[in-house]
Amino acid sequence: MKPLFMVILLVTLSTCGKQTVALPTETPIPYAVSPTPVPTSTFIAIIIVPSPSPLPTQPIVPVITPDAVQVEIWKEYQTELAKLVLSDSGAEFPFYKDALCEWDILGQSGEEVYVWADCFVPGTGGRGPAVIYLGTDGSIRDVKYAFPSSSRDVTISGLFPADVQAKIYTYFSSERPQEMGRHLIYRLTHPEEPPLIILSATPTP
Repeated sequence: MKPLFMVILLVTLSTCGKQTVALPTETPIPYAVSPTPVPTSTFIAIIIVPSPSPLPTQPIVPVITPDAVQVEIWKEYQTELAKLVLSDSGAEFPFYKDALCEWDILGQSGEEVYVWADCFVPGTGGRGPAVIYLGTDGSIRDVKYAFPSSSRDVTISGLFPADVQAKIYTYFSSERPQEMGRHLIYRLTHPEEPPLIILSATPTP
């Protein structure tokens, strides 16, 4: 019995003397976050892309709107201009009845009307400045063309005042002659279509 008693006593003593020790909760240790280094100076590269240079604008030539008589007899204007403009290119008179002309009025002084004309007949054509001389009733009594053949002596300076001469020389570098040419081609298949100058003077319905 004695050894058993000793064993029980030892177990009891060991149980009574045992203490539960709570381990301390581990507290995270704060640490310093290194800030992102900020450069003391910042270099910014700026790329400048050059913008394309604008295309040179075409000069605009001021023209005069024809009056009521000029609009009414525009076919006469066309025929008389064609006689001079196309004869200089070698066309014979019978071709004039089929000729088409475009023209702009650059100025007028009394009975003199200064125009830039562009005429065409299948096979030949011509363009340039001309003077239309009117009668008292507004009809055409004569036409002089400034680009005649070498057998004639008619020049721009001899036919036109200075302000009209300036318009003529501007015409060479403007887009208006090309516009006239396109309309002439259109009129070949649309014979009822009048010249641009007549369209500009006709009210739109």
